[in-house]
Amino acid sequence: MYQNLPFIEIYAESRNSWEGWDAIHQEARHAIHKLGQPRVVIAVECYHGTLDGVNFQELKKRLRPDASCLTSHLFRESEELQELIRRRMADENRPGKFTGLSVTDYFDPQRLLAIQHSINSIKEGVVLIYGVGASLVCEPGLLIYADMSHWETQQRLRRGDIGNLGLKNAGASFERKYEIAFFNDWQVCNQLKRELISHCDYFLETNNWAKPKLATGDIVRRGLEQATRQPIKMAPFFDPELWEQLHEHNGHSTQSPPLEWWFSCVPEEDNLLFRFNGLLFEAPLLNLAFYKPESFLGREVVRRFGTYLPVRFNFIDTTEHQDTEFLLNPVTQEIVDSLGCRYRQATGYYMLEAQPGAKLELADPEQHPQALKVRELGLQRHDFVQIPPGIPYRAGKRLTALQINTAPEIFSVKVPPVAAQERRGYAFSDIVRHPEATNGQEEVLSNDVIMLARNWFSQDITFHTHGGVNILLLVAGQAVVVESPSDAFRPFLARYGETFIIPAQIGAYRIRPLGVVNQPHALLRATVADG
Repeated sequence: MYQNLPFIEIYAESRNSWEGWDAIHQEARHAIHKLGQPRVVIAVECYHGTLDGVNFQELKKRLRPDASCLTSHLFRESEELQELIRRRMADENRPGKFTGLSVTDYFDPQRLLAIQHSINSIKEGVVLIYGVGASLVCEPGLLIYADMSHWETQQRLRRGDIGNLGLKNAGASFERKYEIAFFNDWQVCNQLKRELISHCDYFLETNNWAKPKLATGDIVRRGLEQATRQPIKMAPFFDPELWEQLHEHNGHSTQSPPLEWWFSCVPEEDNLLFRFNGLLFEAPLLNLAFYKPESFLGREVVRRFGTYLPVRFNFIDTTEHQDTEFLLNPVTQEIVDSLGCRYRQATGYYMLEAQPGAKLELADPEQHPQALKVRELGLQRHDFVQIPPGIPYRAGKRLTALQINTAPEIFSVKVPPVAAQERRGYAFSDIVRHPEATNGQEEVLSNDVIMLARNWFSQDITFHTHGGVNILLLVAGQAVVVESPSDAFRPFLARYGETFIIPAQIGAYRIRPLGVVNQPHALLRATVADG
C-alpha cells in the first residue's frame, strides 16, 4: 500500500501548533501579551499563492487591530509592474528569463513612506501588516510567515483564484501565469524566505484554506533539522487526468479521478509533512534546502547548484491512451542564450511496466520543425532510455514509466503539432539500456548531470552518501527497510514505487529487502554526478 501521507513525527512537551482561525487568534493574543509592549506590529509575511483577501479578513476580524494594511495596496500599479516584468522576460514565443526583481521593486515609494509615517505615529495598540513584503514595511514585534506550496499555488492559478504577484491578471491563461510565477514571483519570494526562515516566530500553513494551521517557528525548524538526520519521503501529489494504473501498488482507488501524472520527487514543488502533537503540518521541501542546505544537499551540490536539487522523478502512464505532444530539450547553450541561466535539461525514462507493443517515440532532429519522421523504440520492463538534447520525444503508448529530469519541464520546448511521417523501429537503438547486471551487481544507467545507478539484490546492501544527497526508488520487490549501521535513525520502511531521499549528512546506510526470501529486488539510486 502506497503511503499517501508520509509524515515526520516531532514530539514536544508544550503546545506548539494550532488549527482553525479561532485557535490561531488565541495564540496570537497570547504572544502579544507575552511581548508586554504598548505597541505591537504583527507582520504576516506571505508567499505567492496565499488567499490574501480571505486570510487577511479572518485575522482582522478576530484581532481587531488598531491599524492594518495589505501590502498589495502599497505596490506600484498593476500595469507598471506588468511592463517591468515583460521587459525583464523573453518574448512570448519562448520561455521567460529570470527577472532578477526583489520585493522592494514592487513597492511604490510614496505609498510605502506614507504608511510608515502612519505606523510610526501609533504609540499603542496592535498594527497588522499582511502580504508579500510585510516584514519590510515596519520592524515587526511578531513575525508570522504564511507559507504555500508551489503545487497548491498552481491549482489556484489554474482555477483563476489568483493572479501573479502584484498583477490583476487572474483571468489570464494558466500557461502565462505559470511562466511569470516560475521566472519571477517564486524567485522574488524565495529571496525573502531565505532571510526569514531562521528567525520567524510562527509559520502559517493554508494549503487547505478552510483549515488554516499555525506552528511555532521553533518547532518547524526542529522538524527541518530532524529531516536532515533520517531518510525522508515527500508528500506525493497527483494530477487528476488519465492515471488509473498502478493502483494495486499505490493504493489510489479506482473510484477516484484517474491520474496520468504522479509526482513523487519534485523538490521545488513537494511538501514535507510533520506531525506536531497529533496535528499534520505541511512545509515546502524548499524550506529544508533553504534552512539546512549543506546538511540536506551536500556542500558540493550547493556549490554547483545553490539550494536547487537537480533531480526530478515523475511517474507517467500511457497504457490507456497515447501521448500526443512532442517535447524537445534544448542544448545548454540555448538555455543560457534564451533564459540567462545555466540549467541543463536532461530527460530519461525508466520502464516500470510495459504492455505488449509499448513504445517511446523519438523524431529525427533534421526534420524538425518540418514533418516529423517518427522512430518508435520497442521497450520492455526495466529498460532505460536517455533522451539526447535536441531530439524531439514523447512518451508514446502502452507503458508506465518513471520520467527523470534535471530541471522543470518549463525548460523543455513543446514542438508544435506537425504531420508525423514514417514510423521505423531501428533508429536510436543505442540510447536504450536493457537490464544486464545480475543479483548483487550495480549498473550505471546515466552519468551526466545525474548519476543514475540500478542495483539488483536479495540480501542486505550498504551505500554511503559521500557528502551528497541520494534519491532512491524501489522498482522491483515489495518493500525494503532502510537502516543506519550506527543506529543514527530509526528503521525506515520504503515500499515499491515510493521515492525517498537520504540527506547528505547521513553517510552510511543499509537497505534490507522484505518479502519472499531471496526474491530479487531492484533499486534506482540518483546522485548529482561529479562536475
